[in-house]
Amino acid sequence: MTLTLISRHGLTSAMAVAFAMAGVSWAPAAMAQTRAALVQSIDEPGRNPYQETQANTNCRGSTVCVFNFAQVPVGKRLVLTHISGYVDTAAGTLPNGFVSSGFGGSTYATLAFTGVRGPTGVLGTRNFINHNVLAYFGPGEPINASYHVNGTGDTMSGGALLMLTGYFVNLP
Repeated sequence: MTLTLISRHGLTSAMAVAFAMAGVSWAPAAMAQTRAALVQSIDEPGRNPYQETQANTNCRGSTVCVFNFAQVPVGKRLVLTHISGYVDTAAGTLPNGFVSSGFGGSTYATLAFTGVRGPTGVLGTRNFINHNVLAYFGPGEPINASYHVNGTGDTMSGGALLMLTGYFVNLP
């Protein structure tokens, strides 16, 4: 029976056996091998992106406009990096905006943000929101947001839209 397997260095197994039987020691040439380390950035922002947009036209005539975003999936943490959107107000008041955890309590910080007045039209003054933020939400946490014009005598007059952007991090 003839062995025809070829080793990494091109010698057949039969030749290696022949060298061994002849008492000749044989070892493959030592070669420095550099192998690339297999690295994977599991927390890279582009790997698990998050973006959710909600519109609300039910807040016309009120002083508060509420948004309820999806819960953070189990096994993930949401890193919120940007808030943008708009809200229409009758008298052009810049509304206060808030994003907070649905769990509430004093443990969770509320992000406050304001807008910039835009054009005035049939539906009032459009106020634009565009802020970089850094906030963290844990698994199962519901995310709530709202615009308020309380105490100003103004009301929401048209539509409102809010977009949250960020990325998910896998939890160990």
